[in-house]
Amino acid sequence: MKKSIIKTSLAIICMMFSVTLFAQQTAKLIAYRKGSPYGLFAKFPVNVDGKEVGKLKSGSVVTTDLAVGSHSISPKQSKRAITLNAQAGKTYVVKYRNMLGLFGVRPRLKEVTLEEAKADYKKVM
Repeated sequence: MKKSIIKTSLAIICMMFSVTLFAQQTAKLIAYRKGSPYGLFAKFPVNVDGKEVGKLKSGSVVTTDLAVGSHSISPKQSKRAITLNAQAGKTYVVKYRNMLGLFGVRPRLKEVTLEEAKADYKKVM
């Protein structure tokens, strides 16, 4: 009986330790878009290294984890991409701004600090 309790306790401790190690090896990405009457119904994709991780409606936030290393963050158009060099445990914030184009609204991306994002938009953690 005591051996099984000890084995179970050790297994739980090992699982908790591995989750902690994994969490420290990633960075956090927060992409946000403030509400605006321009492009109210447009949904901008958030792509990380060409893979869509979410869509930003007017006045919304998308969060995801990033592996350590260099990543390309882009909307649908890769020419508007920005590059982030993710470091473990850090939070990166990308602001999607509405830019008026000939045929509608286009996103323009800008990396901002977490403090700037919080001051700019209350929905950002």
